[in-house]
Amino acid sequence: MYQKGYTLIELITVISVISIVVVVSPVSRNIYRTLETLVSVRNMMLDFRWARYQAIKDNRELRVKVYRADDIYRKDEDSDIDYVIFDDNNNEIIRSGSYPNYLVLYKNLNEKRITDNYYDRIKFNNDGTALHGTLGFKYGTKMYKIVVSRLGRVRIAK
Repeated sequence: MYQKGYTLIELITVISVISIVVVVSPVSRNIYRTLETLVSVRNMMLDFRWARYQAIKDNRELRVKVYRADDIYRKDEDSDIDYVIFDDNNNEIIRSGSYPNYLVLYKNLNEKRITDNYYDRIKFNNDGTALHGTLGFKYGTKMYKIVVSRLGRVRIAK
């Protein structure tokens, strides 16, 4: 009387739902990573500005060290790559942060990839000026750049 199995409509519905999920998931992952990259670069820029203001306020020089790989200066559980703001004279870390491990680190405007363990060209002097430099973070084909000018201005370049 009753046969076991699925109807044709049930099978078509399940196949169409699975195909929609498969098609949409890479797009949503790409959008998420792009937004995560924008937030990470903006937070790093804000930390650099904070370092400039701290250098002026405390009348000392602060250097920014951005690492190319994780676990260079400390062991941590996350897979993110880290950066530190530290005082050269006291050998003291003032602030630290991280950025996602899928970003590739570049230096200068000519987009030269960093192959050393870290990049430490950015230094803020006690008068607000800086040893200038540019950091680039590449995700896919898009490059996000943080520019620090000689006058200490920190901005994201387009």
